[in-house]
Amino acid sequence: MIILLQIIIFILSLAMASGGIMLSSHLRTTYKSDFMSSLLFFEVFWFTFGFYASWGQIVITSLFETTIESENLEKISDITLCMGIPFLVFAWLMFLKLTREISNRESNIFLFVLFLAVNFICVPGMIYIMNMISGMKAVVLAKYTIVLTGILYTLAGAYYLIAQRKSRKKLNGQDIRIMIIWLLLLMIIQNSLYVMSERNVYLKLTYIFFFFCFGGFLPVYFRYHADLSNLLIMAENSLSFDRLCEKFEISKREKEIIHEICEGLTNQQIADKLFISLQTVKDHTHRIYGKTNCSSRAQLMRLVNENIMQ
Repeated sequence: MIILLQIIIFILSLAMASGGIMLSSHLRTTYKSDFMSSLLFFEVFWFTFGFYASWGQIVITSLFETTIESENLEKISDITLCMGIPFLVFAWLMFLKLTREISNRESNIFLFVLFLAVNFICVPGMIYIMNMISGMKAVVLAKYTIVLTGILYTLAGAYYLIAQRKSRKKLNGQDIRIMIIWLLLLMIIQNSLYVMSERNVYLKLTYIFFFFCFGGFLPVYFRYHADLSNLLIMAENSLSFDRLCEKFEISKREKEIIHEICEGLTNQQIADKLFISLQTVKDHTHRIYGKTNCSSRAQLMRLVNENIMQ
């Protein structure tokens, strides 16, 4: 009975993983939005962890249960889990990047470095200290850390989605609210099962099912329920902007400068955001004015807006 259930859950996991990645790739190609790229990377990292860590433990236990001592088998299983954790960390990084992009927030390199430093240096350090103080196994502490960080990052993503910036919205409010409710519900169910499934194989398989459901939810929701009409308008505008840049022979870096000027950033803010010097921004801006026959920021922004409205 348990073998049959494992086969069924594995097939469902494989279907959700392949379907989620295919849908994400299709959405990325269709809408050409920044957060669709983050969604695709999230899917890849999330499902990689799911197969490597969760299913990897089950496969190892099933294959070597009768040939390896239970203590050594448990150690091998724990090592498999720990080796899969980097995939989970990058999945959460992409999830947070996705929610920030939906809410029109920029994700600069500093945030990436800070996130990776916290998860690869601070969190392991805290686990080591707790292990020394409490005497609990490091792998047990790591499992509880996975639960806590999962809840924390889901709540952080929900906050970004709720507190959208006032610029043009990529998703409407109703879609955002429904998405948040489902994400939180799936995370609560998934983590509750994870905590209770230590010695119960049926709960462990149910946890794996909901883990893959969490990963597969977003692309399915975007594809079959959410109103993505705003993204189509933005994609059309982006094409118009690209044609404008081609017309005036605008370089890739100059294109970035124009985009930030239209966002209302000062020269110093643009320099900080693009990691270039203030003088470099001024030089690029001067060349842009020469190519477009503009004499001021206001004239350049008007030219861009007129082109987008065509």
